[in-house]
Amino acid sequence: MEKNDIKISKSFYANNLIKIKEPLFIFRNISKSFFGKELFEDVSMSMSDGERIAIVGANGTGKSTILKIIIGLEDPDQGSVERNRELKIGYLPQETHWDSLKNTILQEVRSDDSETQRRITYLLEDFGFSEKSWKRKISSLSGGEKTKLALLKLLTLNPNLLILDEPTNHLDLQTIEWMESFLSGWKRGIICVSHDRYFLDKVCDKTFELSSNGLEKYYCSYSQYLEERAVRLENRELSYNRQEKYLKKQQEFIDRFRAKASTASRAQSRIKQLEKMELVEKPETSKGIKIRLDFEIKVCSRVMEIKSLLVGAEESPLFITPERLEVNWGDKIGIVGRNGSGKSTFLKMILRCQEDDRKEVKLNDRIKLGYYAQGHEELDPEKNILEEVTSKSTVEEEKIRNILGGLLFSGKDVF
Repeated sequence: MEKNDIKISKSFYANNLIKIKEPLFIFRNISKSFFGKELFEDVSMSMSDGERIAIVGANGTGKSTILKIIIGLEDPDQGSVERNRELKIGYLPQETHWDSLKNTILQEVRSDDSETQRRITYLLEDFGFSEKSWKRKISSLSGGEKTKLALLKLLTLNPNLLILDEPTNHLDLQTIEWMESFLSGWKRGIICVSHDRYFLDKVCDKTFELSSNGLEKYYCSYSQYLEERAVRLENRELSYNRQEKYLKKQQEFIDRFRAKASTASRAQSRIKQLEKMELVEKPETSKGIKIRLDFEIKVCSRVMEIKSLLVGAEESPLFITPERLEVNWGDKIGIVGRNGSGKSTFLKMILRCQEDDRKEVKLNDRIKLGYYAQGHEELDPEKNILEEVTSKSTVEEEKIRNILGGLLFSGKDVF
C-alpha cells in the first residue's frame, strides 16, 4: 500500500465512541420461507453495541435475508423483532445501489449540511479519492472503487452498527487489507456475511452458523469455529448412534413381550418411557459441490497470443500489454492489480477483440472461450436456472441436470 493512499484519521473513530447500553436489536423465534421453501426457523438472538458477529452457512440458507430483517427491509413470517430506538445502521449490500450512475463521485455523496459535507470531503481523501477524481462518473468506477465509495456513503450516516454483505467482493488485495485495518479500529457493532475466511478472522470474534434448523452460536473466530464445529458434530454423531442402539434394543424388548398377557404391562411401560424421551436428531452433513473443470483431451499447445493490446480508451489507455504475451495449454494465470487499474477491462477487451477479429488477440481456432463476469451481466433474470443454461448450451437436458446437481441445484430449484 502506498503511503497516505488510503487512511482513516483517529479523530474519525473518536467521534463515534459513545455506546448504547441496551441491545441494538432482539430476534425472538423468527422464521422465514420463500415460495413455500423454509429458509430457517426458530432463530433467536440479540446483539450488543460493539459486538462483532460473522453470519456463516451454506448458500441459500438465508444469510442475506437475516441481514435484511435486522434492517427492516424484510419481515419474518413468524416471531418478533425489536430494534433499539437509537440504532443507526450502515448497510453495505452485495450489489451497491446509487442515486444515478450518471452522477459524479461528489454528486453522489453531496450533503446539504455544511458540517456533513466537510466530513465527506475529508473521507473522500481518506478513502483514496483525490480531488481530481471527484468529477468521475459512478459508471466509470471499478467494482472495488464502487465498494469503497458505498462504504464511505454509509459512514456519513454516523452508524452504530455496520451490516456488511460480502464486503470484499470486487476488492483488490490492497483494499481488502485496508478494510481489515479500518474495521479493526471500528469500536461499534459489526455483522458480516463473507466467504473470505481470512477477512472474517480479522474482523469478527463471534461466529453464528445459520441453517434451516436455526442459528447455532460459536463465541470464537471463524477458524476456531471450524474446529469447534467439528467437535460438536462428532459428539452429536456419537450421541445419535448411542441413542439408535438403545432404541433398537428397547424395540426388540417391546416386540418380544407385548403380545403375551403376562409381560404386556412391561412392554407398555417401555413404550411410555420411549415416548417421554427427548430424541437426538440425526446430525446434518452438508453436501459438497461435485464438478470437474478439467478437459482431458489436449486440443492445442498455444491457446492465445496477445500483441501490444491497448487496454482502455485510446486517448487515455490504462496500460498496454507486452509486445508479445502467450497463453499455453495448461497455463493458469492470475491477473492482479489495484482497483481501477484495468483488470476487468483487459478481460473484456480480449473478448471484444475476438468478436471483432482484431489482430492484437489471436485465439486458437480449437479454443472456445467461457466468460464469468463480475456482475453476472450475462444472466437473464427472467429465466429460471434450467432455461438459462439450456438457452446457452447445445448439451442434452439430462447432462445439464447432472451438472446442476453437482452444483447443488436440484428439484424445484431449477424451475
